Amino acid sequence: MNCKSKNISTDKSSTVIEKISLSELTRGTNRIFTLTNGKLETSLNGNSKTEEITQDNWAKISEAAEKINLEGISKLESPSTKRYSDAAFASFITITKNGTEYQSSEFDAGNPPVELNNLYDEIKKVIETKKSK
Repeated sequence: MNCKSKNISTDKSSTVIEKISLSELTRGTNRIFTLTNGKLETSLNGNSKTEEITQDNWAKISEAAEKINLEGISKLESPSTKRYSDAAFASFITITKNGTEYQSSEFDAGNPPVELNNLYDEIKKVIETKKSK
């Protein structure tokens, strides 16, 4: 019985979100926000800085990512197309889980597909908190 319960907990730990990136691109600007457990790396046109994030922030973000069907993330439809005319950043989210990267379809910054709303909002909360400090 003991061995079995250990195997179950090992199985759970093997399905871990390792990294989540939000990329926002437009002519002349390239912003990439990469979140891992305890860390936010921000890259603006190639200039990077790293900041700490709380365990609570990471838990909320990874929990939101866990609820997404990663196999279908690249097929999600964007609700708007302002990025086509450079009126909004072209954005996408990349989730790394168990060594595999899953990249969403492209969407306008601030207006992700419904399935990504929760995750996008949690990521933006952390980014905005760090900007205000």
